[in-house]
Amino acid sequence: MTLDTTLPSLASLKGEGMGASGIKKIGVIGIGLMGSGIAQVSATYGFDTVVTDTSDEVVKRGMARIEDSLSKLTASYERSKGQRGMAAEHRDSTLAKLRGTSNLEALLECDLIIEAVTENYAVKAALYEQLVRLGYRHLLASNTSSISITHLAANYSQPEKFMGMHFMNPVPIQPGVEVIRGLLTSDDTARTCTAVVEEIGKTPIPAEDKAGFGINRMFVPYLNEAVKVIEEGIMSVEDADKTTLCLGHKMGPLTTLDYVGLDTAMAVAEVLEAELGAAYKPAPLLKRLVQAGCYGMKNGKGFYLYEEGKPPVVNPAVARYRMK
Repeated sequence: MTLDTTLPSLASLKGEGMGASGIKKIGVIGIGLMGSGIAQVSATYGFDTVVTDTSDEVVKRGMARIEDSLSKLTASYERSKGQRGMAAEHRDSTLAKLRGTSNLEALLECDLIIEAVTENYAVKAALYEQLVRLGYRHLLASNTSSISITHLAANYSQPEKFMGMHFMNPVPIQPGVEVIRGLLTSDDTARTCTAVVEEIGKTPIPAEDKAGFGINRMFVPYLNEAVKVIEEGIMSVEDADKTTLCLGHKMGPLTTLDYVGLDTAMAVAEVLEAELGAAYKPAPLLKRLVQAGCYGMKNGKGFYLYEEGKPPVVNPAVARYRMK
């Protein structure tokens, strides 16, 4: 869930695909912010990539998001005279490697499927069971940011072929991916998934299969405490976001929460609370916003309100909320 807006240079990428991992074709389930980013990066590095979601309309919106992201990289390449971004021919080759569909069966020939659906155990478990019924038996990885890999793997017929691959948001920019073995994950699966992370230009960060793994175990309390600073009236949203400039962050904690999704952040906090105690309990304001349907950038309402073509403004409901 961490965010760093420093853009790595993509100008030197060759898009070769298939290296030491032996993986040729990658499937991605979910074409929201995370899934679209994973699919984009996979195709950028030359892997044949198929991304699915629940309907043709959702897939269409997700593919448009990917195309827009690639266009921005191409514009950056042209402005910088090749110092950063992506050349137009590489954008075209990336799109040629990428296919979107609402048909889950299109993933059955993939060597590796990366699941990036909502942070909900029951939803993920049902999806894995559906893949098994369809006949999928290859590598399966979850982008979960907090749920036990061992627990999730119990819903897959090949638990030794199941792994955690926790990408950071936004995926095309963030350099790290947490790699988490479950209790039954095989050495071969761990080696292959780690190699794939390296082959898509990321740094693998090994973590144990414990609540929140490593990154969110450290990062969620920081975000949650920022919400408490707001609800207690210690600082305004804008001022709380400014303070992290002192820490070298380029995005404040409230904007970060909006970006990753308030519902996702709350789900992770609840997992941590259940495993580690009340110190990780989600702040009341965070829960209230989720209950009100404010999920952040994904639906335009969070700590800020987002409207196309306009700068974000503080959500007035947040500005007036105070703990009694």
